[in-house]
Amino acid sequence: MKVDNSGQLPASYSSTQNKVAPRDNAGTTGVASSRSDSVSINPLASRISAVERQLSGSTGFDAQKVEAIKSAIAAGTFSVNPEKIADGLISSTQELLSR
Repeated sequence: MKVDNSGQLPASYSSTQNKVAPRDNAGTTGVASSRSDSVSINPLASRISAVERQLSGSTGFDAQKVEAIKSAIAAGTFSVNPEKIADGLISSTQELLSR
């Protein structure tokens, strides 16, 4: 593929492509055309926006819980529940496979 740096548009993009002539309303009977634009917001977008507002105020983690886990690890009393971890992995794998 050759790159042309001449600054000229290729013939397929020339300025003669499908131009639309502006409408001349001077010859009308004096009645203004009533044209209105409208915008509608998808309900999903509204819900996403609401969730985003809710989450913007949260920090994402519980600092007290993190401190409690740190203390339990330091004291040697932190225990891991392998069944709960396995159940979570299986659950998330099933969710991914069902998509």
